[in-house]
Amino acid sequence: MQEISDLMAGHSLRSLQELLLSNLKDKDLRMTDSRYRNNNHLFPLETVLRDGTPILVRPIHREDAKLLQIGMEHLSAEAKYFRFSGALPKIPPKLLRQLTEIDHINHEAIGALDVSQLDPDPIGIARYIRLSAGKLTAEVAVTVVDAHQKKGLGTLLLAILAHSAIANGIHEFTAIVLAANSSMRRIFRELGAVENHEDEQQINVRIPLFQDAGNYPPTAVGDAFRHIAALIETNCERKAE
Repeated sequence: MQEISDLMAGHSLRSLQELLLSNLKDKDLRMTDSRYRNNNHLFPLETVLRDGTPILVRPIHREDAKLLQIGMEHLSAEAKYFRFSGALPKIPPKLLRQLTEIDHINHEAIGALDVSQLDPDPIGIARYIRLSAGKLTAEVAVTVVDAHQKKGLGTLLLAILAHSAIANGIHEFTAIVLAANSSMRRIFRELGAVENHEDEQQINVRIPLFQDAGNYPPTAVGDAFRHIAALIETNCERKAE
């Protein structure tokens, strides 16, 4: 699997807050739509990274605010720049609440924990936010702490998040990527993404999502999505026993 360290690259803290705030004001987005199902049957999901590190993936809840702050402390200055377009030593309390008090339908977030030790460490998070009520598109972000990058964790989280999004009626992810981030753009292209240049520095990327993972392109990242889809299916069958 190939690595994705951060997908909402180029987004400022202010733009993220504005997106969250707009959704909080949208009454339709605050209601649980009975057409869409909760994805708790997917979790917890246990697996190992390519270096053998055992991890547990589960949804983010309001009790995880402290874990998000700990994860922020493990990001390098460069990683914070790609995530927030600048240094952000600590997540502000208001934003922290918005990032953890979510409905898991219009706003979903999943986290990965390194369970190789008695006190598990947060090592990655993936999140989507539906752009507005009734829309089939959601903005996506994936962040992996520096010590666990290049191990396949970002791709794993993105694939699981995509599975959850599809179940909740989302057909497409969008993200803003820095033009200089060639490795990220290549990964998106391997998923069939379309690029539109916002300006010289930023690119808007649109990534189609498929219920049947077999429809992703025959690329390394597409193959990774197919492998993860099989992992999810096996996990669901095991939980049903």
